[in-house]
Amino acid sequence: MNIHFICRGNVLRSLIAETYVKSLELNQIMVSSSGTAVNLDDLQEHLFLLATKDLLTRHGIEKYAKAQSDQLTQERADGHDLTICMNLRVFDEAAKIVRLPGKVINWDITDIGEGNRTKREDTPQYEEDIYSEIIARVDELLDTIQ
Repeated sequence: MNIHFICRGNVLRSLIAETYVKSLELNQIMVSSSGTAVNLDDLQEHLFLLATKDLLTRHGIEKYAKAQSDQLTQERADGHDLTICMNLRVFDEAAKIVRLPGKVINWDITDIGEGNRTKREDTPQYEEDIYSEIIARVDELLDTIQ
């Protein structure tokens, strides 16, 4: 099974999902992630990535994380058995960039800066909440495909 997770910047939600699946060391599952709006030159995006790596370290899985974010391209979108978009906004953006292959699942995980996650001072708690939501969703997914 080959799974591809997509979010906006590939610095939080999809990166958490990819890293968590890799940490499980499941031989039959290949995993990757990308973002619809990756900007490697943006200082703020770099800071978000560093914060996520700190989060992954706190949860003991940072060693499974990739070094940098990846922009969604058709090449990255192709060849997966399952594509998971982190929310409808991501799905809509991805559909404008690439032809989404095969089976696509749309989760409803709100990003920092969206919906009810807009208070800057609450960012550390949002990160933990998002981490917990993603881990639960990934575990549910893996239960259905294994």
